[in-house]
Amino acid sequence: MKKIFLKAEAAFLILVFALTLLVGVNFFENKIYDECGAYVASSTIILNDKNGGADFKAHEGAKISSRFFELLLGKKNDTVMLCPGGEAFGIVIKEDGVTVSGAIGGCGLEGGDRIIKIGSIPCYESEEIYEAVRESGGAPINMTVIRGGEEISVTVKPKYKDGEYRLGITLRSQTAGIGTITFYEPETLVFGGLGHSVSDSESGAPVSLKSGIASGVLLGSCKKGESGRAGELSGVLNRKQIGTIEKNTECGIFGRLENPPQDPKAPIPIGKRNEIKCGEAEIISTVKNGKPDCYKIEITEIDTSSETSKSFKIKVTDPAL
Repeated sequence: MKKIFLKAEAAFLILVFALTLLVGVNFFENKIYDECGAYVASSTIILNDKNGGADFKAHEGAKISSRFFELLLGKKNDTVMLCPGGEAFGIVIKEDGVTVSGAIGGCGLEGGDRIIKIGSIPCYESEEIYEAVRESGGAPINMTVIRGGEEISVTVKPKYKDGEYRLGITLRSQTAGIGTITFYEPETLVFGGLGHSVSDSESGAPVSLKSGIASGVLLGSCKKGESGRAGELSGVLNRKQIGTIEKNTECGIFGRLENPPQDPKAPIPIGKRNEIKCGEAEIISTVKNGKPDCYKIEITEIDTSSETSKSFKIKVTDPAL
């Protein structure tokens, strides 16, 4: 399972569908940032045959070859067919550890710290930390945390206030929100979505994923984006699980759907690097009525020297969007 998602991630890096853009993500406990600090969602681009499309800079080491695609999908064929997405879906991520989402100065912990142990005991739930603090009697507690990518030891001392011991922190062990399916592979139902990582609002680091669920969603309001402020979708996640989430990366989240989306689109070949052009294109996204629609855009600039997953700019030309 791990290998196929690593392969799916590599495919995503050369996939012209990937574009973080326009339709925002409303997370309930933490905001989402990509590595550029500018975009907050993903949509799907279909390139018009007559004009070409966009550019995507693959990470170093990702090569387009028959061997690569054979490793990716088990096909001895250099043409990979993927179904465009555009459907909104719910994201529920169970984090690997407990993250400090807020902290009072001087308590020993910082926002963005990920607590992985209390003493020598692994920690997976916020309640485990609250219970340890309540039962401490005010004695110091040693914790192992991940801070800035490094594992360190921190000693905290609970303080007695309002009839109980407290640390002055707020904790998070689960994150939920709304994203957009970018693509899925029709045979395996492996999918990519969102277009950027689910990141901690304090540290900006990708949330460390222990497990995840893709759910159905009932969309509510839609806020229009403005210069310097991305648009946003709001909605309610329902109880219906439509798939699993296995990876959280800078290029998006990856998992496997249980069934194809309703009204699935026909698979189309992915665009290779030498096929990318500036010009007219279409973006698929769910903005209203709970269904994906196509909107016209123009790819205005391609940065072939980009070392990140964002390497082109677009202009929205469709009045409806």
